[in-house]
Amino acid sequence: MSANVEGSQVENTPHRPYDESIVARLTALETDVAVMQNNFATKDDLQALREEMHAGFERVTAAFNSHKLDVKSEINKLREEVIAALANQRIDFNNALAKQRQEVYDALARHREEVYDALARHREEVNAALAKQREDFHAALAKQREDFHAALAMQSIELHKTLASHAWKIYSLASLLIAGVYYIARYVH
Repeated sequence: MSANVEGSQVENTPHRPYDESIVARLTALETDVAVMQNNFATKDDLQALREEMHAGFERVTAAFNSHKLDVKSEINKLREEVIAALANQRIDFNNALAKQRQEVYDALARHREEVYDALARHREEVNAALAKQREDFHAALAKQREDFHAALAMQSIELHKTLASHAWKIYSLASLLIAGVYYIARYVH
């Protein structure tokens, strides 16, 4: 086995691939050790890092709390705006409702007046129709009374004629009776 000493490397020919992998590993290990040595921090570095982490946490917490307060403030402001908007909307709604109620009352008043006017016109028409019907009825009654009086007068005239006729018949009968009695009394006795 031949050995070649150059610095720190030992060459072993029959095991060259194995040696190369060992060298590669050692180089990587040396690099890792150098990186680790460069990255190893002292106790003061760790304390400073810890303090920086705490300070960062405090800043994040403060920022979060500030943001939370800002959000609460915005929510309160928005709540006040919503409450004010609702109050204004209630006032607007009440005003609109009052206006609509007044319009309905005005419309009802106009409608009531129109109904009263229509009823008054209808009453006048009914009274005029009743007056005309009363006049027609009185005229018909007057005509019927005149016809009745005319018929009664005719009946009275007919009755008088009949009575006169009967009176003449009774007179004739009475005259005959008196003539018969006179005849009997004068000639029969």
